[in-house]
Amino acid sequence: MLTMEKTVQSKEFQLLTKGLRTIFTIIMVLMIFGMALMAVILVGAMIVSENDVNGWLAKASVTASIHFEGLEMLLSEQTVQDMHYSKIDVVKLLLTATIYITILLLMVVQVRNILSNLSKGIIFSLDNSKKIERIAYCVIVLSVTVNAFRTYIVYLMMQPFKLESLFEKTDFITGISYHFTGINWTLLLCGLVIWTIARIFRYGAFLQDEYDATA
Repeated sequence: MLTMEKTVQSKEFQLLTKGLRTIFTIIMVLMIFGMALMAVILVGAMIVSENDVNGWLAKASVTASIHFEGLEMLLSEQTVQDMHYSKIDVVKLLLTATIYITILLLMVVQVRNILSNLSKGIIFSLDNSKKIERIAYCVIVLSVTVNAFRTYIVYLMMQPFKLESLFEKTDFITGISYHFTGINWTLLLCGLVIWTIARIFRYGAFLQDEYDATA
């Protein structure tokens, strides 16, 4: 009876890990597709001249809005018409987003590989420990760079519409500043916890090797 329960639990665990691996595979494919799409947009932005884009924006009827942290700002038609397309700003925006997504993709790939090992019954191993450590390092890097990434993206999105000058013309805003430094303490704590788990897995792999050597 006990053996049967262990077998059922083992099958449920394998089913869970395989299901999660499928989910992370889908996420990985979507992220790769997104990066490929950004690469195409980047090439297009470098080929098409600024005058052509600005001329098209002046003639076309375009609506635009800015989404950030659950906030949506719908821009007026006049603001959109006064928009000035800058090739260098678009290239910077795409490169910044690419770096950010690359770090996230690296984390997704590591999680997917760990789930693949777990589905094969490989749990406490040096390979899993190294993968978990890589995830921890990525999270720690994000904890000290995510504020800079997000602020820079907001800055680049504000530039074409010259929103700073528009806001400053109002009576309730006297100035706008951007803060690119700062630590996301939640991410930093998560990174340290994940790093600790990686060290536990490494110690578990060491004990497993010792057991296998003496068995």
